[in-house]
Amino acid sequence: MKKNLFLIMALCCAVVAQAQGTDQFTAILQHDGQAATYKGSAAFKQAYEAAADGDTIYLSQGIFEWLSIEKPLVIYGAGFETIAELNIATTGFNADISVGKADTILSGFHMEGVRVMGNLKINHEMKNCVIKNCRIDNNIIINKNVENMVVKQCRLNAVTGVDTNIADGLFISNCYLSSNVNNFSSESFIHIDHCLLSRYDSRNANAQIIFTNDIIMGGYSTYASVVGQFSTVRNCIAQNSCGYTNNTQVYDSFSVDLPPIFADAETTDYSATRTFELKDPETYKGTDGTPIGPSGGEGWNKVPSKPSIANMSTSVSGANLQVTYTPLVK
Repeated sequence: MKKNLFLIMALCCAVVAQAQGTDQFTAILQHDGQAATYKGSAAFKQAYEAAADGDTIYLSQGIFEWLSIEKPLVIYGAGFETIAELNIATTGFNADISVGKADTILSGFHMEGVRVMGNLKINHEMKNCVIKNCRIDNNIIINKNVENMVVKQCRLNAVTGVDTNIADGLFISNCYLSSNVNNFSSESFIHIDHCLLSRYDSRNANAQIIFTNDIIMGGYSTYASVVGQFSTVRNCIAQNSCGYTNNTQVYDSFSVDLPPIFADAETTDYSATRTFELKDPETYKGTDGTPIGPSGGEGWNKVPSKPSIANMSTSVSGANLQVTYTPLVK
């Protein structure tokens, strides 16, 4: 019980630092029921160095120094964007992120609720990894084979591979992408679901890509075929100018003028207030019966799933420590 109380207290301090009016950056390392606290811009580095495989690191708001990750850790930040009404501020890393370990298949890496101010680079083989509720300012660059990789409810530019390497089970869902998913080996299998691809083209798209419930906006004018050969398009909305190759299979999809289909804006541009809701969700339904695009499926949600609280206060009554706080519900 004491261990659990200590961990809860540590997490409370990390999450509500901004609400209490302090600029102190905090990292909490959870290991075998114990919690350790590190402070300052180097807090993440210190927590990482002390962490063992499978440990969890919780980060407050703030911009942290980064280092190459070679351990299968779970990392939770406060969020990739400020959401004032939920008292959520941004957790960020100030450079490219490199994940993976040479001569090892890193399994079980999970990162959620952070902004990467550069590229996220998968430089060694990985499997069973999750990138969720994150903003990648540039690209996710997959330089080695990956297996069962999930990218969910993220804002990013592109997901790009190396055409000699394999993405075996790359699932991208409820994301906003301002560019492409490309350069993957023909042996790869990629599924893109309930995403908005605001400037997509099929350059080097030799992989088998399944598009379901997506909104696909035309890309660069020099590329007439937006969705590449060997792809399957099912229950998607595509811009009228989008083209498909003879080898593209298209089912139950719509060709429309974009962006007047949206209820929340007249463009496909990203903004912090966008919901990507459709004007006519009853007409444009996906394979799961929910609206096509990021608003359907699991929805467009930027709040990480770690414990989130606000307005914490503590008091002492005899030998008891009393904690009062407000939970933030997703």
